[in-house]
Amino acid sequence: MFAVGSVLQHEAASSSSSPDGLELRRLVTRPKWMVGQGATVVGTLLQVVALALAPVAIVQPVLAGGLVVALGIRSVRDRCLPSRLDGIGAVCTCGGLAVFLVAARPAAGTGDRLPPWLPVVVAVLVAVGLVAVASRSGRGPWGALACGAAAGVAAGVAAVLISAAIKTFGERGPLATLGGSALWAALVVAVIAQLGSQQAYARGALSWSMPALVLLDPLAAVPAARLLTGERLEPGHAFVWVPAAAVAVVGVVLLARTGEGCRRPLRVSTRSQREARGTPD
Repeated sequence: MFAVGSVLQHEAASSSSSPDGLELRRLVTRPKWMVGQGATVVGTLLQVVALALAPVAIVQPVLAGGLVVALGIRSVRDRCLPSRLDGIGAVCTCGGLAVFLVAARPAAGTGDRLPPWLPVVVAVLVAVGLVAVASRSGRGPWGALACGAAAGVAAGVAAVLISAAIKTFGERGPLATLGGSALWAALVVAVIAQLGSQQAYARGALSWSMPALVLLDPLAAVPAARLLTGERLEPGHAFVWVPAAAVAVVGVVLLARTGEGCRRPLRVSTRSQREARGTPD
């Protein structure tokens, strides 16, 4: 669902006449953008359910698979066959993630206390600051990369805060959740992450913004989860899951290098071309 939302929102935002692609009055009138937003909302709800069932260090890395799905959807919509580099990147990404999740054995933290308010505030300020700085970049690959990376960090932090709020709700009830800082901070950072992703989609190709977002999300979420909720990875298997994570990163980078151009366009038959032009055989 995140992949579908990313592709549709990118197509709508990149064609916006606004310099930063964030003129909401225009975007909300575009069915493509609204469908993309709906897919993102559904993906977010599913992510919240997943965070209630599993540690952040499982949920967030799995979302990297959305990059493979997104670029696959993009290839279909552009009528462009995936390149050999795309295939290698997809295999590295999915294979590396699978080995990482099996070897790392992420363990959930404890929910017996509210996350300290000071680390929560620092996490929020970092996420907001990164998106604010990245939003000053211009159009083009580097602007899409910067905004995608900032949005990825914000999304990872938001996921950890949501997980902390869910754990607090399960062990201490709704009043403690509403009175804590994690829930409200999660809402703020989630909105900031969404704004950052819109900035990224408006500034350049999805092959630049999406990999940055996908990479920085788990890279920010795993250490933030360790700090705020006490989640941990299996240290004795680090010699397996560290290289596996590196392979997944390489896969994402390879997918990012596909660029904007289509190297293997789908070719229609001569008969189809003649029918399209309206000429007889």
